[in-house]
Amino acid sequence: MKLGYSPTTAAILNLDEAFKLAVELELHFVELAWELSEIVPQLQSEAQVRELSRATGVGTTMHLPFVDLNLASLIPAARMVAVERVQRAIDFAAAVGSSCGVLHTGTNPLYQALTPEYARAVLDKSLSALADSPLPIALENLALERLGLLHGPQALLAVTEQHHLHNCLDFGHAHVEAHRPWHKPGPGEDLIQGYVDTLGSRIIHLHLHNNDGSDDQHLPTTEGTIPYHRYIAYLQRFSGTICLEIGGSAEGVRTSVKHLRALAGDLA
Repeated sequence: MKLGYSPTTAAILNLDEAFKLAVELELHFVELAWELSEIVPQLQSEAQVRELSRATGVGTTMHLPFVDLNLASLIPAARMVAVERVQRAIDFAAAVGSSCGVLHTGTNPLYQALTPEYARAVLDKSLSALADSPLPIALENLALERLGLLHGPQALLAVTEQHHLHNCLDFGHAHVEAHRPWHKPGPGEDLIQGYVDTLGSRIIHLHLHNNDGSDDQHLPTTEGTIPYHRYIAYLQRFSGTICLEIGGSAEGVRTSVKHLRALAGDLA
């Protein structure tokens, strides 16, 4: 397993400390959050990231912008700014050698009968503008709220295939989606496995954490109700990057790394 983690989710904003924890846990990468470079540029410069990665041998992935950003915005000026921010983040990620960029697909806050088809057309326009990305872009499953534009594996697959992109499968998001009132599961359905089966080799990146199905809680993998033992064989076979998005502190990251490695050892 090519394990890494998200320092900002773990409330680690110091880049030196972020890479130090990755070295301690023998992780392959850290997942940078583009917003940090926008809000406090001195905390995450290209030079800092390149030097730390070179010195430690720890690589990077990039979570492309999502705060105050909607690639499916029906407001032209807002959509243009969203695309420009993503393009700047892609350039940064490529400059520091990130292996992929995780991208949210947008929302439809004007949820009326008229607007979903327009929002989808706008999303297509935004993604077309990113077609020449030097960085592999992995569209992430969201569907946490009714306003989410894409619900379910098939909807995400359609956009991914249309734009020749890749996917990031977020286990926690899929688990929450499975408990939302608008989701109508089939008998014995496992939505996480449904995403795995539907998206297949398009999945190049994973986000792992846990929750109780009610909200996106970013708990350690040992907490919540996602049965990680059920997926450990898949995680062992998976050739892409696996990012732990554990909230709150380094201890949750340590616990989750130990948990997943123990499960993998038991399976072996």
